[in-house]
Amino acid sequence: QVPRMASSRAKHTKLSGSYEPPADGCCQRLSDMISGASKEDIRRRRFEQYHLPLLQMGGSFEMISCAKSCETSGGFLSGMSSMFSSSKRTEKKSTMVWVQISSELATLEWHTLAQKNGTPEREGKIALDGVSSVNHSDSEKGMLIRSTGGEVMVELEAEGELECEKWVIALREALVCLEKEIQHCKRVKQGSKRLEGRWLEMQRKKNAAESYKKSLGTVGMKHTARIMASRD
Repeated sequence: QVPRMASSRAKHTKLSGSYEPPADGCCQRLSDMISGASKEDIRRRRFEQYHLPLLQMGGSFEMISCAKSCETSGGFLSGMSSMFSSSKRTEKKSTMVWVQISSELATLEWHTLAQKNGTPEREGKIALDGVSSVNHSDSEKGMLIRSTGGEVMVELEAEGELECEKWVIALREALVCLEKEIQHCKRVKQGSKRLEGRWLEMQRKKNAAESYKKSLGTVGMKHTARIMASRD
């Protein structure tokens, strides 16, 4: 039994990193030479040709774990529990999910295949600007997506080793080739947060002013009326 386990592990090691999309043909290489395409341009073209369609089409995975920060909804009970739990808490209950890249090409979106009242029981997003690495897990068909802080954001298992290998490579290429889209989305989010912060500050000042007026009572109202009358 021991030799058989070692052989299985060796097979996995051989498969990992061995998948490569087809090489460019002579016509394509000649076209790149004539157009003066850079290495970055060629890498982007190959990504759009071989890897991006896979991410856009999406695929089914078994979600082994998911950080709460990567989940946007999950029903009433899940929503209530998230109010009293840390955003870094990781849900360990496995479930089947569908994963695909967003139309903005800057976020991975996922939702459970199981539905309730016509909508997924759980769903979430993984912003690529917060991803530092995509690697294989201990499972032969599993992968780990880690945050810039080193925490495991999501652990997924594909239907097979080759499918897992394709997704690992595609996501790694996405982090490089979609840098422009990822940074643009990050700037948009930062701008939205600043606007939200300003609005909250205005609301805070407004509420403070209303509270102050109430604390003055009728005396304050009479004083305000006298000031307004004197202006007339």
